[in-house]
Amino acid sequence: MGVAVSLLLHATPLIVAGGFWMSRPPRIMPPETVFEVELVRLQAPPRPPSEQPPGPTQVEAVAQKPVPKLPIQPRLQVAAVTAVEPLPAPPPRPAVAAETPPAPETTAPPSRPAPPAASTAAASQTWQGRLLAHLERHKRYPAEARARRLQGVAYVRFTMDRQGRVLSAALERSSGHAALDREALALLERAQPLPAPPAETPGERITLTVPVEFFTRRR
Repeated sequence: MGVAVSLLLHATPLIVAGGFWMSRPPRIMPPETVFEVELVRLQAPPRPPSEQPPGPTQVEAVAQKPVPKLPIQPRLQVAAVTAVEPLPAPPPRPAVAAETPPAPETTAPPSRPAPPAASTAAASQTWQGRLLAHLERHKRYPAEARARRLQGVAYVRFTMDRQGRVLSAALERSSGHAALDREALALLERAQPLPAPPAETPGERITLTVPVEFFTRRR
């Protein structure tokens, strides 16, 4: 019993002190101060001028690449060319006549002499005259054109063979009236066969342009 009382007496101050410590408000610590420091490289102080005279400037030797040596080619010795005298040409051999059989002689047919130009022109004019006279005999005056007293000259261009057949025909120049132009083309078809061209006129086909006149006679 005495021991318990003794322990209680010794523990009482500790309990009181602990309660006082627990009842005290917590101590607020001031915020820590942060220092920012910027480091700057300091320049070295200038060196004092040297009293010694400046020495020769040292040039840094640059290592050079060795230049490759090219092989030396030996010179070719050209021997002197001696002139060679040309050999004399052999004498020409005598030409031997080739034994060829003689070509057979051909006799050309006798050429027909060309007719003189004057006779050709005269024959052509004669034939053209006969041709125009032949067309005139077969020409017809259209009744309506005669009643209206229509007149004019139509030029027709046609191609004929040597037998007098008309192969093609066309109106070269109009007379100014359709009735007269139609009759001029119909005349060539109606008047076949035309007078054959003479032998002096060349060509298998002959192309001509002839006038066909239409005029009324006054009574």
